[in-house]
Amino acid sequence: MTRRPPPAPSPAPVGRPAAWWRSPWPWLLLTLPPALLGWWLAGGAPARQIPIRVGILHSLSGPSAARDRVLVEAETLAIDDINRAGGLLGRRVERIVADGASDPATFAKRAERLIREDKVDVLVGCSSASTRRAVVSTVEAAEHLLVFPARHEGFDESAAVVSLGPLPNQHLGPALAWCRRVLSASRFFLVGADDSWSRCAAAYASDQLSAGDASLVGDEVVPSAGGDLAAVIGRIVAAEPDVVCCLLGADGAGQLLRRLREAGFGTADLPVLLLSVNEEDLRAMPRDDVTGAYVAATCFQGAIGDAERPATRDIARSFSRAYGTERAVSEQAITAYEAIRLWAEAVRSAGTADVVAVRAAIRRQTLASLEGIVAVDPTTQHAWRNLAVGRVRPDGLVDRVWSEGSPTRPVPFPPTRSRGEWTRFVAAMERARANRRNGVGATGDGATAPPPAAPATGGAP
Repeated sequence: MTRRPPPAPSPAPVGRPAAWWRSPWPWLLLTLPPALLGWWLAGGAPARQIPIRVGILHSLSGPSAARDRVLVEAETLAIDDINRAGGLLGRRVERIVADGASDPATFAKRAERLIREDKVDVLVGCSSASTRRAVVSTVEAAEHLLVFPARHEGFDESAAVVSLGPLPNQHLGPALAWCRRVLSASRFFLVGADDSWSRCAAAYASDQLSAGDASLVGDEVVPSAGGDLAAVIGRIVAAEPDVVCCLLGADGAGQLLRRLREAGFGTADLPVLLLSVNEEDLRAMPRDDVTGAYVAATCFQGAIGDAERPATRDIARSFSRAYGTERAVSEQAITAYEAIRLWAEAVRSAGTADVVAVRAAIRRQTLASLEGIVAVDPTTQHAWRNLAVGRVRPDGLVDRVWSEGSPTRPVPFPPTRSRGEWTRFVAAMERARANRRNGVGATGDGATAPPPAAPATGGAP
């Protein structure tokens, strides 16, 4: 019997291709871009896409531009150093520089724009009492933060402002005490400008000296437009002071030293203490005029070469790299550089650049500096500072002859007068200055300011 072979298997039916919407890949491709966009908006974008913004507000034009130039340079250098080290919280720091044009009203407008339109995370700037006061109301209304790097005249504080420059009790007070102790001085003559710093310093000095066995035998104001220095020299000679304290800036101080030398009073004959000039200023002055004068500051360039702290070596290297070894590094430049670094430390401490969090964190910050440790006082939001006194060398640099050795606590309202008296003094001073500018013919501050109260115990410098 013949057996049939088994039937060949039927070919498999040709099925329809699977529907595309049943595959996961098209859906993944469709949903991935929106997911990545959401991640980017939520903060996962690369750091370079979301910079932290710093508003730098100084005078780039007008009479104050020359003074403010070094502050802008130093603050820019600090930001560059931060970015060179990887940024802040993994993000690049971006600077937006605005020109206050040496005008308080313009400063206020620029501050408003930086905060409202440019959305900066902090303001660093101003270099005088008038520009700072013009900006403060804007900063306070926006609940923002201003870091003020310049010397502070005192009798003022704000929860929206952190001030790094020394107050009179940290600058003028220790300098007067050194003169009394080392130079055996008891008769002091002050020469200043018609500005808040000079007027407030004179009031502070008068109170402090009257607390001991010393006195202020002269207080001359040289108008900003120039004054009769010959008459000032005559009054200095007639008063026979032991020390002349010069509160004038570089130009005025240079002229005063020249006139004193021409009158036969070189620095070896009559000690002159310079309180508003730096080593960069001194290099531009005639050596015969300035050599031997004393300078009061928080730090001198000579300390940079001997610095043992890593932070101070970093500052020295940064300035040398940016400006060359021939350029003197001034106290003002160092303080402006520190202003940026101190704020950056507060951002790291807070873990965010949010203004509210940084304002809380910066009140606890400390920073290694050329002068030692700079710390923010949480009560006043002024920095603890350490004063040094130096003597000008023939090359224009300064040899430090004395230093406090430890920082001095900031006291914006010295105890020789009440807070209310100091506030009224400042208001009267500003009214008198405004009247003089408008030609009203108001008398000097002494006629409008309240008389000094009896000094508190321990009020002497």
